[in-house]
Amino acid sequence: MAKIRNTKNKIFTSFAWIIAILILVIAIIINIVVAKLDFNIDVSVQKLFSLSETSVEYLDELDSQDVSVDMYLLMDMDELADDSATRSLYRALVEYDNHDCINLIDFDPNEDTAMLEKINPDNIYSLSTGDIMLICGENKRHIVGNGMYNTNTYYDDSGNITETEEFFAGENIITSGLKAVVDGYLPAVYFLTGHGEKDMDSSYESLSSLMKSKNYHVDTLNLSDVDAVPEDAEIIVIAAPTADITKQEKDKLSAYLDEGGSISVMLSPNGGEFDYNNLQLLLEPFCLEIDYDYVRETDSSNHVSGDDTNILCNIAEQEESSAMYADINSLIESEFLTYMPKSRSFNIDTNNKNIQSVVTGTLLSSTATAVGEPYGGTYDSDPIEGSELALAVYSEDKSRNNAKAALFGNAEFIDDTNIADVSYLSSYYVYLSSITWMANQNLDMGIGEKSAATDYLSLTEDSAYMLVFFFIALPVVIMIVGVGIWLKRRHS
Repeated sequence: MAKIRNTKNKIFTSFAWIIAILILVIAIIINIVVAKLDFNIDVSVQKLFSLSETSVEYLDELDSQDVSVDMYLLMDMDELADDSATRSLYRALVEYDNHDCINLIDFDPNEDTAMLEKINPDNIYSLSTGDIMLICGENKRHIVGNGMYNTNTYYDDSGNITETEEFFAGENIITSGLKAVVDGYLPAVYFLTGHGEKDMDSSYESLSSLMKSKNYHVDTLNLSDVDAVPEDAEIIVIAAPTADITKQEKDKLSAYLDEGGSISVMLSPNGGEFDYNNLQLLLEPFCLEIDYDYVRETDSSNHVSGDDTNILCNIAEQEESSAMYADINSLIESEFLTYMPKSRSFNIDTNNKNIQSVVTGTLLSSTATAVGEPYGGTYDSDPIEGSELALAVYSEDKSRNNAKAALFGNAEFIDDTNIADVSYLSSYYVYLSSITWMANQNLDMGIGEKSAATDYLSLTEDSAYMLVFFFIALPVVIMIVGVGIWLKRRHS
C-alpha cells in the first residue's frame, strides 16, 4: 500500500512539475510574442502615446481607399525609442505604421546615401537627421523633425523664467502632412502688389521658379481687389514697397495673421519722406520695429572695395529647438563669407507688452563697426552705432496660432540680377530657410498638442495597501502554502 501511495505521490509531483514548467514556458512565449508585437497599453492621462480619434478615423479612411503613403524617417527608430524625450514621437510613428496605408521606412541618412538620393534626387529639400519625408505618388511633403515639440516658457513680473513646459505637436503635423500629400495640396505664396513693390515676374522669376519646384503655388495679390487674403495663402511676400499699405489692407493682413498666417517683408532703404505707419502697426504684435536708415561699414576690411554699403555680415546662431537650426548652423559651419547690399536695420522691442507671447531672433547682423545712417522717414534721428545691427529678424506669435514674420533689410540680394552673385549666396540660403520655416506645407487637422510632462499615478493609502497585498503579500502566502503542501505530501 505504501509503495502504491509513493508511486501516486511521484506521479502527482511529476505532474505538478510538468504543469509548472508548461506555465513558465507559456509565460515566456507570451512575453516574447508581446515584445515582438510591440504591444503597449497607454495609461497616460492625455493618451500621449496613442493617436487621437481624428488621426485614427482619417487613417482608417485611407485604409479603406487602398491609399499608400511612404513615410521616410531620417533616423533609426531605435534611437527614438531609447530616448525618453522622443518616446512620444516613437509611439506615434508605431501607431501610424500599424495602418495598411502607411509604409514606414527608417534609415540613417549619413550611411544610406542611396535612400537619401531616392527621396530627394534634385536636392530640392534641405533634409536633416530626424526629418520625415511623406511621398504619395508624385506628391511629396517635408516635415522638419525639430518642429515636433513646442516649449512654453513662463515668466514672472521681473522677466525671470518661472516654468517651462514641453508639448508634443507632432501628431497634428504628421496627420496634416498626410492629408496634404494625399490631396496634392499646394501651399500658396503671394507677392503683394499695389505699393510700388518689385515685380514678381520681372525681378523674382528665379525665386518664383524655385518655390514652384518645392510644391508652392506662386502668384501676385492686390489686397484692394479682394475682401480678404485668400484661404490658401501660406506666405505673403512684400518686396521693397515704396509706399505704405493702407489701413484696410493692414486690417486684412492682421485677420490673416490671426489665423496663423506668415509674412515675409524685404524692406530696402527708402529715402522717401514718409513712414510705414500701417506696416509698423502690422509688425507691432511681433515686437519688431523698422529703422529708417541704411547701414554702411566704417571698417574697409568689412565691405566690398569702393562700396561701404555692401557689407560683410554675420549669420546668427539659432537655438537647437528652432526649426531653422539645421539649415542656419550648416551655413555657419560652411564659413562662407556673407554679404548684404545696401540694407536697413531693424529692432526687436523687448519692452513690448506682447514680448512673452512671441519667439524672436536675429538671422543676419552687421559687425560692430557698422553704422546705421538716418535715411528716409519723417522724423530726425541720430546715427545708430556702437553695436551690431540686425539686418534680418524673425518672430513667431504663439498667441496668434503661431503666426510668423520675417524681415530682411534689402530686397535686391535675391532678385534675378543678383541671385547668381556668390557674395550673396549665404544670405540667399538664409532667406530660403525663413521661407521653409514660415510655410507649414500642410493642412491643419486641428489636433491639439499634448503635454509631454510625465504622468504620475496617485494612490490613496488604502489603495496602496491593497496593491501591496494583491501583488506582493498574497503571492508570497500562496507560494508558502504551496511549498508546505508539497512538503507534507512528499513525506506522507
